[in-house]
Amino acid sequence: MFTGRLSAVVQNETENGGTSPLLWLGIAVVVLVVVYVLAKTLKARAAAATKPGAKFRPSLTAEDVEGIRFGPPRLRERGYDVEQVSDLLDQTVLELRRLADENLRLQQQKADPLSQPVLMGSPVVTPDQVVNRKFQTMKIRQGVSPTEVDDFLDRVVLGLREWNAENARLRSQISGNTLGGVA
Repeated sequence: MFTGRLSAVVQNETENGGTSPLLWLGIAVVVLVVVYVLAKTLKARAAAATKPGAKFRPSLTAEDVEGIRFGPPRLRERGYDVEQVSDLLDQTVLELRRLADENLRLQQQKADPLSQPVLMGSPVVTPDQVVNRKFQTMKIRQGVSPTEVDDFLDRVVLGLREWNAENARLRSQISGNTLGGVA
């Protein structure tokens, strides 16, 4: 009904050679309706992903880190020391496994409140340690690509923060604080 009126207005205006404020108002209303529907849809999806019982899907797993391979540095670029990068990635794998195990135990405790409480373990490596990690550079064209390593480490930091936040959320739920604060 509305689109029929709008198309009649458009046809009338094009025949008269101009555009009226009514046409622009109609277009604005259509755009606002589309934006409103998209916003509602995205909000509903976000709510479904964070509702109780929604499964946590980490953006990074230990297997992702184990499977990463870095190329050589670009021409005239100094690469990062392979051993130092490998050491940090090994620590990251251990930390991701620790966090995944802790997450599983927290989920079990949430399902069975009478089970043994989950103690918070000591991190092998923290996101801040990854951010602040500096690598020795090698001679030109030796080592691994600093660009590739830095890009992947950005992903590692985000992944570790996600795991820590999810475990804090579970601890909060277990302690009865449903506001999402850290217990």
